[in-house]
Amino acid sequence: METDGTGHESGIYDLAPEEPVAPAKRWVPPEVAKMDAKPLPCPECGYDLRGLRDGVCPECGQKLTYSVIRKAQDKRAGVKDPSGFEMKFVLMAIVGLALSAAIGWGIDGAAGVLALGIDFVFTVVIGWVVFFVCSVAWIGFDQPLRTTLMQTIGAFGIFAGIWAVMSLVPVPGLVRSVVGFLILTGLLADALEIDYQDAGIIAIVVSVMKFAFWVTMSFVFSS
Repeated sequence: METDGTGHESGIYDLAPEEPVAPAKRWVPPEVAKMDAKPLPCPECGYDLRGLRDGVCPECGQKLTYSVIRKAQDKRAGVKDPSGFEMKFVLMAIVGLALSAAIGWGIDGAAGVLALGIDFVFTVVIGWVVFFVCSVAWIGFDQPLRTTLMQTIGAFGIFAGIWAVMSLVPVPGLVRSVVGFLILTGLLADALEIDYQDAGIIAIVVSVMKFAFWVTMSFVFSS
């Protein structure tokens, strides 16, 4: 057996130097990995921002701040622009309320408009609170509360106009109520992007609370 000059034996039993161990890869959920594999478009020019080391888009010179990157991620995920998205519901509310106010003025004058205004404010507050409770209980949250408030305003606003028009149609009250419930359920489902079952629950709870509110108000003012 040979020695290495220091008195230690050398040969086939020498240990090979340890190879560097690669760092363990961080586990990423499949949904996140699938999303990260898609291009990350610059909000200004659409350039793919993945893999950039500098904090500036090389195509348009946009400074890549946190808000810019967040917009790019929202665009990649298909999230709607809140500003334009909310304006849609503002316009829905304006059209619906203008129509209901015109009909209310023609029926009861200023008192009719005032009653419609009070009813609308109460409806929106109750509707938004009910939706919030349902979201906590089982629906879940997937957008800012301000956005859901605007969606609620838009849905109930346009429904106020539809209901005012329906009040002029000579049909039995039960038929009008059933049709109105179906319309309101569809509007809430579309505006809040929820199931029709959840929208129906919200519509029922809001209708019951509104009925109780107006019965209470009529009792207070009559006594």
